[in-house]
Amino acid sequence: MPAEDAFATEIASLRSALASGVLTVESNGRRKTYRSTTEIETAISHFEALGGRPRRRRTRFLAASFTRPQ
Repeated sequence: MPAEDAFATEIASLRSALASGVLTVESNGRRKTYRSTTEIETAISHFEALGGRPRRRRTRFLAASFTRPQ
C-alpha cells in the first residue's frame, strides 16, 4: 500500500531536475525525458493536485460467456 505522500518522490525528483535544468528524470526506477521545463512544471502541478491519493491499479476484465446451455 502506498504511503500517504505517494507522490513525494516524484515531486522531489521533478523539482531537482527543474532546478538543475535537466530534462531526464528518474524516479522509483522509471525514467522519463521531458521536452521542456514547462512540461516539468506541468508534471509537478499534476502530482501536487493528486496529493496523497494512492495510485489506481489497472484491472483487466475478461468477457463472460452468456450463452445458455442446451
